Amino acid sequence: MDASIILLTKNAGDKFSLLLKCIFSQKTELTYEVLMIDSGSADNTLSIAQNFPIKIIRIKPEEFHHGKTRNLGARLAAGRILVYLTQDALPLHDNWLQSLTGDLQNPDVAMVIGRQIPWQYIKPPEKFFYAYYFPDFKIVLGWIPNQVGNEVKGNYRDNVFISNVNSAIQRDIWERFKFSEKIIMTEDKEFAGKVLAAGLQIVYQPGAPVYHAHDFSIRTIYRRSVDYGISVRQGALPKSRRASVLKLLRYLGSELKYLINNSYISWIPYSVIYEISRHLGTYWGKTRLARH
Repeated sequence: MDASIILLTKNAGDKFSLLLKCIFSQKTELTYEVLMIDSGSADNTLSIAQNFPIKIIRIKPEEFHHGKTRNLGARLAAGRILVYLTQDALPLHDNWLQSLTGDLQNPDVAMVIGRQIPWQYIKPPEKFFYAYYFPDFKIVLGWIPNQVGNEVKGNYRDNVFISNVNSAIQRDIWERFKFSEKIIMTEDKEFAGKVLAAGLQIVYQPGAPVYHAHDFSIRTIYRRSVDYGISVRQGALPKSRRASVLKLLRYLGSELKYLINNSYISWIPYSVIYEISRHLGTYWGKTRLARH
């Protein structure tokens, strides 16, 4: 088996059938299977899945963990490539799988991250987030040779766009590093850090896009950011106060420009509060265990 598409589900809703139809209509030379790990759906997710040739694994809701459950999917998969896709992501075209896995033909490439494009109904702050961290050009992360034979570090933007919402990983690389089962989230970024430290490359591939975004409220973004900060505290990412401040200022400046250029001027006050909530939550999570 060339590839295993691993879906993590819980109450995926009626639109889940659209995702499965898209997955099974892919135009690719790869042989692939679909595995679904469901953590206690109470809606029609399971009945929808049973209409497709999917291997369904059920776990209890309390057993779900971002890293542990993805490791479970990898262990049960038959493919030499592990493709992770969330239930609320939707590939834009039927060449998505071929585009997402193509760069893995290079043995130096351990992981490929596909583009995420926000749904139209998403609020401007989140639209900007996806525009900023999921650009329309290809990026290679890692140590790569330049024209004179030396090695230079590739473009590296905090690994924020490194996301298991839409990713493909060499199975043998997963077997070497696996996802952390100790941190509460951002298992993808912690995994990426280990891969890059081993001298391997990660490719951001805009040619494998999916629709995906969350329409978070200010309260929700704060709570999620606290969890993100806790995961950083647990070792998911290196901590650097100076670098964080500079990156925040660059981000806010770019967001202001985006809002003005896209006629979202009235959203500026909301966006300011939104970003304060995001970064305050991250800071709080980094400095003390406010939750869990």
